[in-house]
Parts: sequence; C-alpha cells; structure tokens
Amino acid sequence: MTNIVNYGGNQGTNDVNDADSKFSPFIWKDCPLREIRDGTTEGWLDEDDFMSFVPVPAGSVATAGGYYGFADTGGTVVVGDEVGGSVVLSSDGDNEGASIARQTKCFQISRSHGKLWFEARVKSSTITDTKHGFFLGLIDTCTQSATVPIAAAGTLADENFVGFHRLEGDGDQVDAVYRADGVTQVTVEADTLDVALVADTYTKLGMIYNPADYVLTFYQNGVKTTSYTVVAAAGTDFPNDVRLGFVFAVLNATGTTPGSSSIDKFRIAQLAV
Repeated sequence: MTNIVNYGGNQGTNDVNDADSKFSPFIWKDCPLREIRDGTTEGWLDEDDFMSFVPVPAGSVATAGGYYGFADTGGTVVVGDEVGGSVVLSSDGDNEGASIARQTKCFQISRSHGKLWFEARVKSSTITDTKHGFFLGLIDTCTQSATVPIAAAGTLADENFVGFHRLEGDGDQVDAVYRADGVTQVTVEADTLDVALVADTYTKLGMIYNPADYVLTFYQNGVKTTSYTVVAAAGTDFPNDVRLGFVFAVLNATGTTPGSSSIDKFRIAQLAV
C-alpha cells in the first residue's frame, strides 16, 4: 500500500460532481481515518491504490496478494499502464469474465454495527451496449467464476452483496443493487448515475451506511444519488447478517471487441460501534 490522499476540496458540499483522483470530501469528511489507522478509534480500514498488484493467470482462480482473482480462459487481470497504478479486467470470449475480491471479509452493514464508508474509482474502455458489464461493491465469501458474481447478461449471482451493477445492455449507466442469498435481488435505483459514464473516463462510486438512521446512501463523484433503509430482520431482505468485503468483476456480452474495465483505487472504513 502506498500513500493515498485522504480527501480535498470543500468538505461541506454535496453538489459538486468531481471525478478526479481524490477521494470525495462529502463522503469522507467525518471518517476518522487517522484515528482508525493509529488505533485510537476502534474500527477497520481496507484500501488500495493498485501501485503494486500480482496479475491473475488466465483460466484459473488464484490468490493475488490479498485478493482472490478469477480469469476465464480468455480472461485477464493485469496491471494497467497508467500513472498512479490500476488493475484492468477483461476477457475475449462470449460470457467470459474476470474478477478480484478481498480474501478477508471485514465489514458488516447492520443495525448493530458502526458507520461504514466505501468509495472506488472505476472506468470502462467502452460504454457501447452489449459489450460487457461490471459489478463493484461488497460481497460475502464466495467462489469466483464466470457466473459469480455476475451470473449472465444483466443478472447477478445468488450471493450476499451490495453495490453497483453496470448491465451489459446499458453501457453508460449503473444500478444501485443488493441481495441476500436465497432472496430476490433488489434494485434500489436503476440508472442511478447523475452523470452518465463516458468511455475510458473514471467515475467514483461510493456508499455510506449510517447506523443513526439505518440509511445506506449511494453516491457518484461525491454526490448523493439514492438511498435505502436497512431492515432489522436478519438476511430476509438485505445481507445484514454476513461479513462483506471488496469485489470488482466484469463479464463479456460478446467475443468481438468487448472492451475492459479498470479500477485505480478503493477505500472502505467502518467504526466498531
């Protein structure tokens, strides 16, 4: 892990849509990052800027540093060639995929756990429909494959997760989604982005869970897009009864120039209470 700027700019605004390389001030303004890092506040922190990463061999599930990585026969999970570091996920065949997920699942979004912050910066080489989809967010322990966490065109696997889904058939938008395994997936909001995706251009996607009112709020580039109230019942609607960790995945819709998706940083923090 190398040095990441915490945040910058006006920490009190929620109406400035900024996709630059800094973490969004409106998301992180009240997160005690320094105190969590030095142990004076009880909590957990996971972050990466991908300036150091172990590529995943094609046709395998493999450990890659602190990640589990998956790449289909034609899939690649490689270090990106850009300033500041990144990881690029792609595959060259129909319905082939690639993914990375943290081996440890350190976080839980429930009424008995503390405030949580999440943000990552991602981009896709193409926003053309029917090329590839991606999923970004938090997921329970699972075996990654060509059908996990993205099951097929426009659908996600029967797993515990919460995050952002770019459907293969809607290349310039993402949906805010969650699912408790064995329960029907919920789309909190379809086409949740205030600013549509642009090809080969980063956007920042984030979430805050506030246990004061049990509200999970979704953000793009530091601007609120939609929200959901986490239920009290365990695992009957929302995956509030399991530990979750970072995941990023792609699945192709075509074997002809399907493109790729990249990530250059993420951060997740949670208070113990």
